[in-house]
Amino acid sequence: TASAALPPTPSPLSEAGDLGAGWGGQQRREQDEHFNHPTNAAIREATTLKETGNAAFSSGDYDAAVGAYTAGAAAAAEVEGSWRSKVALDLQTACLCNGAQARLKQTRWPEAAELCTLALKVDGKCVKALFRRGCAYLELKDYAQARRDLELAAEVEPKNTIIADKLVDVERIKMSDAKKSKGANNYERFEIDLLDDEEDAKQEAKPSTPSPPPSAPPKPAAATKPAATPAAADPIADEEKERKPASGYRYWSKSPSAPRVIAQKIDPAALPAAVQPAAGSVWNAAGTYEEKDQTEWARGCLTELLGQVALELVEGGSVRCTAAKGFQGDAGIHTVRGKKRFLFDLKFSVPFELTLPGCEQLFSGEVEVLDFSTHDQSDWESKVSWDAKPPAGPLYSRACAAVGKELASPAANTLCAEVAKALASFVATFKER
Repeated sequence: TASAALPPTPSPLSEAGDLGAGWGGQQRREQDEHFNHPTNAAIREATTLKETGNAAFSSGDYDAAVGAYTAGAAAAAEVEGSWRSKVALDLQTACLCNGAQARLKQTRWPEAAELCTLALKVDGKCVKALFRRGCAYLELKDYAQARRDLELAAEVEPKNTIIADKLVDVERIKMSDAKKSKGANNYERFEIDLLDDEEDAKQEAKPSTPSPPPSAPPKPAAATKPAATPAAADPIADEEKERKPASGYRYWSKSPSAPRVIAQKIDPAALPAAVQPAAGSVWNAAGTYEEKDQTEWARGCLTELLGQVALELVEGGSVRCTAAKGFQGDAGIHTVRGKKRFLFDLKFSVPFELTLPGCEQLFSGEVEVLDFSTHDQSDWESKVSWDAKPPAGPLYSRACAAVGKELASPAANTLCAEVAKALASFVATFKER
């Protein structure tokens, strides 16, 4: 009889293939579970919302940016007690601080301070939150809270010059507001407490109580011993008693024997040259605090420097600035304890004209300088806008490459780079005044 058919014997290769397929499937399942874990999903959502907010912030849509940042912070806050909680906390703090910066751009100071407060509840030593809340309180005229936040930020980052300059701004603006409200410098700290003098004056104004009649003099006792010789009178003590009235005031009395002072004309040539400190004016010889307004000079200097900006393009054509306009802000030299500080915070726009080879049309636009201040060049804020915009395509790309995008870190051989050089020249000239 024919033998029964036996099942095929699996080869070693087929068994290894089945084992590999099973292991690969398990690995994919573990990766999917890790990817879809609620913690990782929340962090991905918060990161996406933060990037959305960054894009809206860059385009100037600050309301949309705040909405995205707030949603991102809420998504990151859902991660609790996880091994990725530190990542979530950093995301939450970053979203809240970015939202506060957007509100500062909109001059919505209370909302900016509130977002910073929420960030500080997550991270109490967040320098960005402390600095931006201090800036918001400064605009709200809450100088005590602004100084407190900035000092805390300076304790975390003691070498941060931006925080140090902002602390100086707090004192400068506080004093400026005091001058505007009172019409003069605030000298309240020099006032003398006159309560004691007022009490003395009240005592003098009261009617004196009549003294009782003198009693009969006592009868002299029989002298058994010669009377002791009285001590010699002290003329200085007697004079002091005469110079001290009943009210308790002390004052200097002119002695009759003092020589009379006769006014004499002074020869200026015979006087030694007065030594004045290098920083203060003649009236401020102590060099404590002095403010010199340089706003008009700054505007004139910037107009002259920016009017000379021109650039010949490598591929042909040229771009040049026509003038500077729309100045806002102020500039000044502040002397604090004998040391000069050159402070300015300006905003203006720089119109430009662009010609390209092979095109007869003249293109124009503006480099809007949104924040030009004492801080480093990396903090300068700017935006390029077009009035006569080139058509989309290669011509527009060439025009954008010739103008550049920003002043903080401009590309070489662009209009923005030349404008940044002119602004740096202004800073150097200003510090030599």
